[in-house]
Amino acid sequence: MSESAPKKAYTPAPSAFVGAILGVATAAVYLIGSGRAFGYDAAVTFSNFVATPSMLDAFAVHSQQPTIPLFGIAGNDHVLVSFLSHLIYSTTGSRWEVVYRVIPALAAAGTVGVTAAVLVNRFGLIAGTCAGVFVATNPMFVVNSRDLRGYSLGVLCAVLATVLLTRTGTGRSRWVYGVLLGLAIAAHFFTGLVLVAHFVWVAARRSRFELWRLVPAWLVAFIVGIGANAYILWVDLTQHGLIPGVFDPTFPRDLVFYLVGAPDLQAIAFWLSPAALGLWVLRRERWLWLALITISAGIAFLWIVLHPAYMYPRFFIFLVPGCAYLIAAAVNRWKLVLAPVVILGAAAAVVFLVPGYTQDSIAVRQSAAVIDRANEAGRRACLVHWDEQVMGAYSTSFSTVTSPDELSACDLVVVVTWAVDVPLRDLAAKQFPRATTLGAYDYPAVVLER
Repeated sequence: MSESAPKKAYTPAPSAFVGAILGVATAAVYLIGSGRAFGYDAAVTFSNFVATPSMLDAFAVHSQQPTIPLFGIAGNDHVLVSFLSHLIYSTTGSRWEVVYRVIPALAAAGTVGVTAAVLVNRFGLIAGTCAGVFVATNPMFVVNSRDLRGYSLGVLCAVLATVLLTRTGTGRSRWVYGVLLGLAIAAHFFTGLVLVAHFVWVAARRSRFELWRLVPAWLVAFIVGIGANAYILWVDLTQHGLIPGVFDPTFPRDLVFYLVGAPDLQAIAFWLSPAALGLWVLRRERWLWLALITISAGIAFLWIVLHPAYMYPRFFIFLVPGCAYLIAAAVNRWKLVLAPVVILGAAAAVVFLVPGYTQDSIAVRQSAAVIDRANEAGRRACLVHWDEQVMGAYSTSFSTVTSPDELSACDLVVVVTWAVDVPLRDLAAKQFPRATTLGAYDYPAVVLER
């Protein structure tokens, strides 16, 4: 009786090891300092769409402050992360910032891990690792993945959907692809450009069978993404939420620079050339030019035709893994030269990010403490209109001043952020000449007293 051959032990591919290591490291580093106070947009999100009585508030159905019109804050809602965070709040009642930063940090870690693993398989160990390090240390990606925002979740879903696009052989994988793409749009609406790029790429292959085979998946993505953002879009279109835009002639330049390291000039210096060389290496890849033309046309339409008042490079953060692809292609061609350059860029970005990494960006906690002490002393603490949308995450024991005649009833005025009624703020500064500064890394608050 012959012995059966021993089973070969399963050995994970090197790409899986690299992806796992970089992903775990990213999550661990991003969560350092996660107990700091919410930033401006995160505080608005938490007070209006997360820490509320109803789960429907995650879809921006109404404002939590009577002085804040819904159209003024609806666009701040990243529905998917608000919904998931509301589940946490409804279950635990926690207001601890760390709890709500876990999902964005894990999504960022997943993006880094998947991107690195895919590019190690495509371009080799060194190139794929450099690409993963680039994503993990990219300042725009880091800053927007460490707070209660939906950017990193949108990027992760977009990356997974893009990977699945080439593997949609079965009905189940097509549906998963469609759901992931829809969730990416639900996380941040501008990610819808990825769906357009996918459609153009498939259509350009001139395969009617493949095109029609993916239509149901795209329909699912459309329903999930548009459905999640439906009320926000309705508010913007019907309640004057679309503030008249201002054309920004430097936006394309700014977008390119932020994708490769801005605002750190050293990171740009190290990363821009490898990304450009990657375009040269991949110049014969038809899909690349289709993607570039499609995304560029979409951005140009938004920039030139719509030019909304709020359009920032971070809205296109889903392009960062694409830049990583270009960098990996270049490093694969010129390893000895470009691999050290990419790592030096990562080191420069880390040095740039360290100051303020664990500090409060705005003085909401200190302002809340001042408001509480004033109330205990029987004094009336006031905020200038529009600051209440931020302070709502930390205090509700204040009065909101919306007109000059209301200032006379205040004992002190706390100016928390820059985004307030400026004429009213200046008038308060004249009537309350004694000013005390509350320190924060990005923007200090000011307590005005008579």
